[in-house]
Amino acid sequence: MSVRSSGIRLRYGLVALPFCAVLLPMPFLYVSPFRILGVPIALFWLFACLPLTTLCLALAASCAPADADR
Repeated sequence: MSVRSSGIRLRYGLVALPFCAVLLPMPFLYVSPFRILGVPIALFWLFACLPLTTLCLALAASCAPADADR
């Protein structure tokens, strides 16, 4: 496995992480009766995932080679 292919895998993993963090727990959180500060836990989870998404996309962009936009 070359350095280039491992970098591509890392970027795909960083992009897939927030996608999975938002979608996979939703069926379980949606039916949960729990509330945090009066907010349903599913909505709280979505707002908690926003910084994770931003961080993962920033890391994926920084892992991209400099000539990737050409």
